[in-house]
Amino acid sequence: MKKYIAITFIALSSAMVLLQCTRRNEEDLKAICFEASILPVIQANCGTAGCHDATTAADGYDLTNYIGIMRAVKPGNGTGSKLVKVMLETRPDKRMPPPPAAPMSQDFIDLVIKWIDKGEGNVVGCASNAACDTSSVSFARDVQPILNDFCVSCHTAGAPSGGVVLNTYNGVKTVADNGKLIGSISHTPGFSAMPPSGIKLDECKLNTIKAWVNSGAPNN
Repeated sequence: MKKYIAITFIALSSAMVLLQCTRRNEEDLKAICFEASILPVIQANCGTAGCHDATTAADGYDLTNYIGIMRAVKPGNGTGSKLVKVMLETRPDKRMPPPPAAPMSQDFIDLVIKWIDKGEGNVVGCASNAACDTSSVSFARDVQPILNDFCVSCHTAGAPSGGVVLNTYNGVKTVADNGKLIGSISHTPGFSAMPPSGIKLDECKLNTIKAWVNSGAPNN
């Protein structure tokens, strides 16, 4: 009888530990919002016309949706996934996005690796749940990282699309003052839509940049 009780206790303890680990993994995964933090950046930089959109699907990859992106992912192995390898590639003819576009930011690449390592979940419906505080917006902390992820690949000083430079404060300040920045990210008629993938920045990112511009676009 004692032996039976001991075995039962061990079994229950193991089940509880497994359940706790599963819950922790689920919470870790939910912390990375695929819908808001992964998908739109890949769409803006890679899922564009002539590259990896649904029509062109260069090299057989459509990177405009979760299913297509997962074709370039090795489950549970971020650094071993093709999606990450091409972002880290140093050879110009192999890197994604290709020159003259700027490389993906290291912060974003690290996020993708973490997302894959933790189970590459298709977490959606989370963008609207995130707190969005625009009471004290900083160019360096809040605005520049958004531009780095969504715009700098086309608007870097080396080969700026449309003559617009967005990887320096002075370049961003110029289009902030003349109205082009807000017009483009808001997809206002008469302005070139940015990002060019046709998908607008989410509401929080839009409001963050607008708040910064409305405060005088300071170099803070």
